[in-house]
Amino acid sequence: YERWYFPRDPDRDLDPQARVVSPADGRIVYVASVEGGTVPIAIKNRREIPLDEIVKGDHRPPAGTLIGIFMSPFDVHYQRSPIAGVVGEVTYHPVAFNHVMGSMFLRNLVGAEPYHEKSPHIYANERNVIRIDGNDLTAFVVQIADQQVNKIDCYVQVGDAVTIGHKLGMIRRGSQVDLFLPDLAPEDLPDAAVGQKLRAGESTLRFKAVS
Repeated sequence: YERWYFPRDPDRDLDPQARVVSPADGRIVYVASVEGGTVPIAIKNRREIPLDEIVKGDHRPPAGTLIGIFMSPFDVHYQRSPIAGVVGEVTYHPVAFNHVMGSMFLRNLVGAEPYHEKSPHIYANERNVIRIDGNDLTAFVVQIADQQVNKIDCYVQVGDAVTIGHKLGMIRRGSQVDLFLPDLAPEDLPDAAVGQKLRAGESTLRFKAVS
């Protein structure tokens, strides 16, 4: 079952004229306005999470929009570039223990909000961070592994030029992908709504303005 189901890679209708597309299949579980380097989502008695615990690494922009996309075992598990540009960073962040994403899976299954409740994997699990620098936008794609995931695959390296929808990598089984767009506020992204289902490379995240 796993050998043929999880690696499935259906064709996608890519729009080369789009500005931002979804990097993953799945459901949007949060759209958070990042200010002062913190993300206002409450998990395990924490009222907010430092951005650099989610988009791990150095010198992260202090403001922007963070979109969490949960991939259930039923979703396609390849990730695609949300913008056209050049890969400026690829950093892998291992951990000693990965939390299971069971709470998010069940809440996603029955449509219970907030989807991120009891989900410490958002900041605690291993992840791979890919930064793509476009002409007027930068995008961070964060591949987050579930407890049952043995490996995060990444197909790009620093210096690679990518087109919109370019295949970036793959995570197996149920996993999560976060998209951080610096300097954009949630109101600039009217198409990004909690509960929305997305398709990697195909679902356009239209925005009103670029600062």
